[in-house]
Amino acid sequence: MKCDGCAENVHKAFSALDGVEKVSVNLKKQEAKITGDVDDASFATALTGTHYSVVNVETK
Repeated sequence: MKCDGCAENVHKAFSALDGVEKVSVNLKKQEAKITGDVDDASFATALTGTHYSVVNVETK
């Protein structure tokens, strides 16, 4: 992500997933944190059509 618009696109993509409660995108750290009950495979699918990909999924 290189700009606020990019971060907003990622935020919208993840927010549209069923089960997502909260999305936080940090442009400087190049990361997104998602809270909710979402299948890991859904993250990659959410970014289809964007210029971004999922690098790492951490679950707690």
